[in-house]
Amino acid sequence: MYYYWKKKGIRPSLFYAMDKGELKLIEAFFALEIEEEVEKMKHGYGVCPLTGGGM
Repeated sequence: MYYYWKKKGIRPSLFYAMDKGELKLIEAFFALEIEEEVEKMKHGYGVCPLTGGGM
């Protein structure tokens, strides 16, 4: 729920109002989104590379 509040602006009360089927769908979409982000990171997308001498 925190993820959707922070990233998508969806209030927790909307989750409580959803039926179980809709929650299952949201859960599946969340898993897919995380999987896509992991794949991006594996290929170096969305990662800020360090340049030169470090920090």
